[in-house]
Amino acid sequence: MELTERLLDVEKPKDVGGAIIEAWAQGFMVGALIIMMCVTFSNMRRGVLLHKLILIELLFGCLHGTFIFTNKPVYNWYLSVTAIFLNISWSLHNVIAWIKNKPFLPRWGSVLYITTVLLVQPYWVLEIAANFLYFSDTNNLFTYTRPYEALFRDPWWIFTVLSLLYNIRTRYEFGYIELMRVSPRFAVLIGAMLMSICFVRTYSLTWPSNADTIIVDILAVTHVISGDGLPNGINPFWKLAFVFKCLTDTIILDDFKTALDRLKQYKLERLGSIASDNIRGEFVDVEQARHKKAEQSGAVMQGSGNVVSKDWTHSDNIDLASALRMDYDPKNDVPGSTSG
Repeated sequence: MELTERLLDVEKPKDVGGAIIEAWAQGFMVGALIIMMCVTFSNMRRGVLLHKLILIELLFGCLHGTFIFTNKPVYNWYLSVTAIFLNISWSLHNVIAWIKNKPFLPRWGSVLYITTVLLVQPYWVLEIAANFLYFSDTNNLFTYTRPYEALFRDPWWIFTVLSLLYNIRTRYEFGYIELMRVSPRFAVLIGAMLMSICFVRTYSLTWPSNADTIIVDILAVTHVISGDGLPNGINPFWKLAFVFKCLTDTIILDDFKTALDRLKQYKLERLGSIASDNIRGEFVDVEQARHKKAEQSGAVMQGSGNVVSKDWTHSDNIDLASALRMDYDPKNDVPGSTSG
C-alpha cells in the first residue's frame, strides 16, 4: 500500500538535479523541433502530403516539451494532454517512415508494414488512458503499460533504417563511405538514424526507478559508465532519440528512393562528362584527377594581376543543391521553385 501511494503521488521533480535534467531535456527538444519546423516549412512544396505530415509530426511533438513550467494540479493534466499529441507524433513518424520506404518494398511488404502500424494503435489508446489515470493519482496501470512503449513504437523504424542501408548498398552500388563523401546530407541522415537507435529507451519492471536506453544500460551494467545514475523517474534519453528521428525526416523531405535516384543520376552525369577526359577511377578520385588536369592545362582565369579561379568540376563534398534539392519541383523539372 505504501508503494502504491508513493507511485501515485506524482508531481514534477522537486530536487535540483532532477529539475535541471528535465528542464534541459525539454528545452533541447523544443528548441531543436522549432528549428526543424522552420526548415521544413521553408522547403516544403505545396500539394505534397509527406511534407505536411512531417510538419505536423514536429508540431505535435513540440507540445510535450513545456509541462515543466506548470505546477500541480495543472502539471498533471497538462502533461497527460500533451502526451496525447506526443503519442500521435510517434505513430505519425512510423507512417512517414512507411511513405519514405514504400518505393523499396514489394506490395505485400508495404501492406504488412502499414497494417501492423495500425494494429498497435489500441495499445496507444490504452497508454493515453493509463497516463491520465496515473497523473491524476487514480491508478498505477501506467507503470505496467509504459515498459512496452519501445516494442509498440520502434520496430518499424529500425526496419526502415536497415532497409535504407541495404538498398543503398544493393540497388545503387554506393559504398557507405563514398556516399557520405559525395553527399553530406546522406551522411547526416545515416548518422541521425544510428543515433536515434542508440537512444531508444527501455525500462525495468520497477519503473519509475532509473530508466536508461538499451545501449546506455549495457554500458552501466558493465561499469563503463559509473555513478549514481539519474534522479528517480527522470529519463532525458527518449527526447534525444525523438529529436534524431525527426531530423531524419527533415534532412531529406522526400522519400528515400527519389533522393537516391537524383543522386545516382547526378553521379552518372558527372562520370559521363569525366569519361570524355579518359580518366578512370572512383567517383571522388576522378573528380580530383580532372581538377588537377584542368589546372595543368591552364584552366585558370587571370585578370588585373589577380588570379580568379572558378572550379565547377571538383568538390570533395558535391553541392547537392543540384541533386537533392529540398525545393526541387519534379513536375516541371525546374530547380528553385518553392512554395509554402
